[in-house]
Amino acid sequence: MAAVLDLVRVLFEPTAVFERVREKPRFLAPFLALAAITVVIVVLQLPYTKAALAAQFAQTPNMTPEKAEAAMKIGPIIGLVAAPIFVALFLLVNALILWVSTSVLGGEAKFTTLLSVTTYAGITYTLLQLIGVIVLNMRGASSITSMLDLQPSLGLDLLAPDAKGFMLGLLRGINPFTLYGMFLTGLGIAVTHKTSKGVAYTAAGIQFVITLLIGAALTKG
Repeated sequence: MAAVLDLVRVLFEPTAVFERVREKPRFLAPFLALAAITVVIVVLQLPYTKAALAAQFAQTPNMTPEKAEAAMKIGPIIGLVAAPIFVALFLLVNALILWVSTSVLGGEAKFTTLLSVTTYAGITYTLLQLIGVIVLNMRGASSITSMLDLQPSLGLDLLAPDAKGFMLGLLRGINPFTLYGMFLTGLGIAVTHKTSKGVAYTAAGIQFVITLLIGAALTKG
């Protein structure tokens, strides 16, 4: 239970949490908590996901009503099943990037410890999703015109409302939540591996940039 509560404490007492991670890395409990929260968020987002799918299918050539109805039924189910899998892959990829970058920059790196660090820092991305659902609830399903509307503008994309595709994904990925996640990651590396802040924040910055570029490359529209 303490490991799960640390997902909240890391937002306010990050050094203390990462001191505990250095003594005993934890992944399973905080991961399961993040996965559960993500599933709840996906459920809360279902009305808006269905609205986005309907708008997308309306613009898809050769999409019959029967096919659209079938896709509307199976799409949300796939999303619910895929949510925890995506969280696990996201954390594992981040930990791998951190392990490589920390090893290159600062010598010995511990994968399990870095996996724990990125899991706790991952709470900021979950909060970003939660805030997104709150914004969607305020706007209503009628405001959804595409899948891109499922993530409201909360980052630098606010400054470029006409941005699309890669640039939109790049700007959208730079927001207070992801930046704080990068800060927590760097602090976590510094505390758990006792490296210099320069090495720790450089490794965290590399991880942030790589995941940002991957997310931007996957952005359509």
